[in-house]
Amino acid sequence: MTRIFRYILVDDVGMAPCPAGGLITLGTCKPAIRRGASTGDWVLGFRPGSLERGMLLWGGRVADVLDHGKYERKHHDRPDAVYREASDGTYQRLRPNYHPTDEQMRGDTSSPVLVFDPAVSRHLDGKAMALPARLAHLAPAGRGHRVSGVGAGDVEALRAWLAGLPVARSVNGSGDIASSRCSREARDTDGDVRAPLPRRSRACS
Repeated sequence: MTRIFRYILVDDVGMAPCPAGGLITLGTCKPAIRRGASTGDWVLGFRPGSLERGMLLWGGRVADVLDHGKYERKHHDRPDAVYREASDGTYQRLRPNYHPTDEQMRGDTSSPVLVFDPAVSRHLDGKAMALPARLAHLAPAGRGHRVSGVGAGDVEALRAWLAGLPVARSVNGSGDIASSRCSREARDTDGDVRAPLPRRSRACS
């Protein structure tokens, strides 16, 4: 059965998810989702801190699931390819200032990288968009992620809606990121995610 994983983002600075070069990937943070999702499942990330629930920041269908070693070998030029597999199966951190603690590295590498289907996956470049009324019941609340509450026809309705959304400018860009580690978003008065604000590095949930 196809599942729809939904969660509320803490950060959206081009790393988790990473929308560089027309391909959306999730390779760091959210280890429970990365561990649980399979090819054909969906992942939706929503804006935090809003009185209005169901404001989508990104979403897509999983097209491939790769361990970090294979992902780095195949996509070594992507911003989130931050771990290289050694001959003994351990990982080398390629960006020392991103998730710098051993705990964070273990959290990242304990679960695989999700690669999303570009045809039906969208990153909205910080301009959150409300779910259509037909799908409003999928909006998550609180910590962690949700997979329950999916009704008949929801997957097809989600696929059609996402496929109809425009591709954001950032997805067509170089994939450069403003910060080498996750950062808390700043928002302007309309609540859209803008530049990151620095904070102490911590393990992702």
